[in-house]
This record gives sequence, structure tokens and C-alpha cells, in this order.
Amino acid sequence: MEIDLRWGEVGLQDNRPMRLTGARGVGVTCTAGTVWITQSGVAEDIFLNPGQSFRIGNDALALIESIGGGKVRFEQADTFVLPGVVRDAIRNLRRPRASRRFVRI
Repeated sequence: MEIDLRWGEVGLQDNRPMRLTGARGVGVTCTAGTVWITQSGVAEDIFLNPGQSFRIGNDALALIESIGGGKVRFEQADTFVLPGVVRDAIRNLRRPRASRRFVRI
């Protein structure tokens, strides 16, 4: 299922988890009920009540489920793309000094 992060809320049903992958940085806000979030590779589970939010921390599998019935709203991950010149300068800084490659800024 694809979720359009620009529109409204998603209703969740008890014992019917929603699977998210590749969702690093996506915000989840509980708008009704109690929501349970568990992420692969993270020991702590998150429980949200109405008005509380959480941002997914990795791209691994995350399961979102309501306890009883609940609703969530998703927010897009913050994305920032470095301009090419800055990106290239950072890449060159990571190379060994022997390469003698520099970027003019």
C-alpha cells in the first residue's frame, strides 16, 4: 500500500499492523486512540496518545498498530539536497590527501 503523505489521516485497526520500510525521517502523529510503533533493530517500542508525535529513525521495517482503534497522520521526511559544489567539496575532503583533488568554491 502506498500512503500519500499530503492527505489526511489513516485509520488503524486493532491487530492489523501497518508495515513501513524505507521510512527514515517520516513523522507519525497520533490523532485518535493509542498507537504502538516498533522498529527493527531498536529495542524500545513507542506508544503515542492523541497529539503525540514520533519520527521514524531508520529505513528498516517499522510496524505501526493501534490498541483498539486509532488514527495517525504522516509527515514527509525532511529532505535536504546539498548543491553540487558543496557535495563535491565534502566528497573530496573524505578522500586521502594523496589524491590532491580539490574543488574551487
